[in-house]
Amino acid sequence: MKKRLFLIAVIGFWATFSSTQNPIPVPPAIEGTNFDLVLQHGFSEIFAGIQTSTIGYNGSQLGPTLIFQKGSAVSLNVHNQLGDTTTTHWHGLHVAARNDGSPHNMIMPGETWSPGFEVMDNAATFWYHPHPHGKTLNQVVKGAAGFIIVRDNEEALLNLPRTYGVDDVPLVFQWKTFDSARQIVELDEQDNEVLVNGVLRGGTLNLPAQVVRLRLLNGSAHRFFDFGFVNALGFKQIAGDAGLLDAPVAMSKLILAPGERAEILVDLTGKEGQLLTLRQFGTLLPQGYPGGTMMNMGGGNNMMGPLDNTDFNLMNINVSAPTTNAVMSIPGHLTTNVPFSSAGATARSFGFSAQPMMSMTNFFINGLKYNMETMNFSTQQGKTEVWTLTNQTMMAHPFHVHGNSFYILSINGAMPTANLRGKKDVVTVPPMGGTVKIVTRFDDFGDPDMPYMYHCHILSHEDTGMMGQFVVNPASSATEDLPLDESVRVFPNPITIDNTLVIESDYDVQELDIFDSKGSRVRNYAFSVRKRQTLSLDLANGVYFFQIKTAKGFALEQVVFQ
Repeated sequence: MKKRLFLIAVIGFWATFSSTQNPIPVPPAIEGTNFDLVLQHGFSEIFAGIQTSTIGYNGSQLGPTLIFQKGSAVSLNVHNQLGDTTTTHWHGLHVAARNDGSPHNMIMPGETWSPGFEVMDNAATFWYHPHPHGKTLNQVVKGAAGFIIVRDNEEALLNLPRTYGVDDVPLVFQWKTFDSARQIVELDEQDNEVLVNGVLRGGTLNLPAQVVRLRLLNGSAHRFFDFGFVNALGFKQIAGDAGLLDAPVAMSKLILAPGERAEILVDLTGKEGQLLTLRQFGTLLPQGYPGGTMMNMGGGNNMMGPLDNTDFNLMNINVSAPTTNAVMSIPGHLTTNVPFSSAGATARSFGFSAQPMMSMTNFFINGLKYNMETMNFSTQQGKTEVWTLTNQTMMAHPFHVHGNSFYILSINGAMPTANLRGKKDVVTVPPMGGTVKIVTRFDDFGDPDMPYMYHCHILSHEDTGMMGQFVVNPASSATEDLPLDESVRVFPNPITIDNTLVIESDYDVQELDIFDSKGSRVRNYAFSVRKRQTLSLDLANGVYFFQIKTAKGFALEQVVFQ
């Protein structure tokens, strides 16, 4: 309690501070199949003349945007220079559990983690961030996060803005708590500022007078946003967490929970020279949603921060001249989402509770706290499941599932609104008896040893145990008894670094493990099943051994890189 009162005292002045001059930076983008990320400490000048301690990927704060193409095989090297254990989670991506970046995929200080996988997701906006158990808040709140943009052939045919940094801009919004020395406090209860792409709220972004695409991410540890433009300027949402919606949805306000994303189109045609303002409408958030008003706890302990239940400006848009070949219209149809059928699905229930019942800090799922050594349940590859989430606590919880997207069937018994009917990986479960039903399938990856996570994406809740884990058992548990597949072909061999490697078999190629000459595994790829796989590798010169799993069995090939 003394610490909380101290924070309230020191943040009063800074809660009123905002910059009207800061240009909003666009994160640099990296495109291709090989990506290197260095997770490191640094300093950022968030307040003029003050060096704030931060954490970033390939820099002092945040990280580059990684641009993937669906169907490509990507290799990533994550170098840990934090001096502490960490992980990197590819939030929302459909990957095998061993590549997910969960608390089990630890990267020790000074070491490098090198996952590889086929990009199986549709075009959408994802993100990456550390996920070590008990330390996620500590590392993410300091700024360690970056965007992932997946592109695909279907989305490429649509007349949509996609010139990165010009008419297609990623924007991460983060609530933060700063102390009197303007250092980030590793708590989330009394957030007193908001950063937009790492700079203080009130900054300005230049956008052309045409249809523009904003990729919005709530990268906060704790609080929700209710986005809207001043003067009720409307916009259209075209995508949620994991893919396009069927059609653009006209909106004037948009609520995003921590971890949640949305892509919106804003028509700036004819607005050249105007200054538009995006705003937080905290007064419109439902009760029990952090950032708005919390339930009356009695005694004044309602977990309210200085900016909660207020409306304030987040950023300005300075509208400049349109670009050549500008997008001036919005398509009427985007894609066709087909939710998984619930027929014959396995039903599971997840209950959120607090101890004591009125607590706003001590939460459980099904009465349990997370234990890395405990598997909460198992399912099987190929199964469909319907999960019912029930929230008996006093606040809303954003629920995130690793590795597999889902569709929302209902919220409090009603069909989800149109903007929530695409693929999702975060869903808000309302407080005080709120219920959500979701449906998911576990088609592609089975691993009896490495689990996926599910948890509240309020990071202090996650770190203190509001999380569980499960394994997806392979459709056939007899994989070790599979015969040798002698039909596998790997070419070219030898291969140079710049070449594309091809793996072919008469049977579907499912997985690849690469071992160096000392027997250490240096890469793992889990593929969507087909008989021909192509990938680009950045391995050093030398001899490697490829263990290739197909639908028939295993093959071992020696491959020389030169």
